Amino acid sequence: LHQEIAYFDDPNNNTGALCTRLATEASAVQGATGIRIGLMLKNFASLGVGIILAFMFSWQLTLLILGFIPFLVVGSFLERYLATGFASKDKKLFEDVGKVTVESIQNIRTVVQLTKEDYFYKKYCSFLEIPYR
Repeated sequence: LHQEIAYFDDPNNNTGALCTRLATEASAVQGATGIRIGLMLKNFASLGVGIILAFMFSWQLTLLILGFIPFLVVGSFLERYLATGFASKDKKLFEDVGKVTVESIQNIRTVVQLTKEDYFYKKYCSFLEIPYR
């Protein structure tokens, strides 16, 4: 709300893109602060208690299992890295979908008068085709 006027003139910051960005980023911030922190604390506590119990029952097997933890950590970071990369690509595509949607709805009279409904429908579908491949 406290942006320069030129900010809203930029095609990347039109109404559709801003609405899409607000819808996705607000839920991302909420997810990062709320449920994820509790889930991480629960997982670390479970890991700690599990390691203590494992040492109590069979310390040799526990040492063997602890040797595989670095592989599990690297695998989980790799999975997160790949998932984040695909999500950022999809986010840009969904911003473009939002732009087309808002542009056609805001100018519906012009679209109907120029009989461009099929054009905007095909443009909308072409943007959605890429993430669903």
